[in-house]
Amino acid sequence: MVSFRLPPSTDPQSDICMTDSSSFSKTANAKINLTLSVLGKRPDGYHAVDSLVTFAALGDELSVSSSDELSLTYKGEFAQDLTASLMKKSDDLILKAAKALQKESGTSAGADLQLIKSVPLGAGLGGGSADAAACLRLLNSFWKLDWSLDALMTLGAHIGSDVPACVMNVPCRMTGRGEQVTKIDTLPILFCVLVNPRMSVSTAEIFRKLNKPNIDMDALEATSEPLPIFANHDVFYNYLKKTGNDLLSSAIETAPVIRSVLDAINDSGADISAMTGSGSTCFGLFKDEVFARRAKEKLKRLLPDYWVESTALKTD
Repeated sequence: MVSFRLPPSTDPQSDICMTDSSSFSKTANAKINLTLSVLGKRPDGYHAVDSLVTFAALGDELSVSSSDELSLTYKGEFAQDLTASLMKKSDDLILKAAKALQKESGTSAGADLQLIKSVPLGAGLGGGSADAAACLRLLNSFWKLDWSLDALMTLGAHIGSDVPACVMNVPCRMTGRGEQVTKIDTLPILFCVLVNPRMSVSTAEIFRKLNKPNIDMDALEATSEPLPIFANHDVFYNYLKKTGNDLLSSAIETAPVIRSVLDAINDSGADISAMTGSGSTCFGLFKDEVFARRAKEKLKRLLPDYWVESTALKTD
């Protein structure tokens, strides 16, 4: 059973946009692992992790309109990449999420889903998980199911380890295999630049190269420490520098270009740079939106063939 600690006022439908009388849409905000510690391999084969996560204002866009059946179509910059990555359409996490919610809720309603795929694949941005989470929240509203956020997160945990955090869609701490999620109450206001060299990496391969030993689950439970209170940027940045991302070395071994991306972000004036997830996207953090936008323009000139975006980060 997955356990969650949730703010009592959280509304799973609060960010749903109704575009007309029969169509709804939602942004599947890109996930950013600000830190990622890999604690070891669990008895079930998954790795135990501890990650501070937030979400970008940007992401894919998922819309839904009435239909007697479940269907899904793709548009956008990375639509062809997504189609090519799937053995069959039913492997898409959006359809898996839709079918799971349909089955568990007992509804006979259908949905015509359309994804505008704007975030690169295999990028460490949780694209598939974010899309699945957006689907759960979107259909919960569209089908008028009135499921709680807790219930949606519990269902999401069966779809993918990152899905519960993406359903919560606010700064949080991910533990366990990633499915145990606790909301973070305070993060300083931040902006970032995201850079992806248009190269996907395999999360499974990165974890294999890490070669972490097996973990004692009893010891893991006993040594969990609370996060510091991030009262200001200095406290927050010190924590990020101290913690880092345990997958970085393995990712650089797989894709050496990640190192040059981090160097370019540092040269753009970022306060701090890091890699999200298992890569290959890297990010730089800024206190000021103007500086983040300037860095984006500088990096686009320097790296014209890369995916480069600037965005605000969600703080609540």
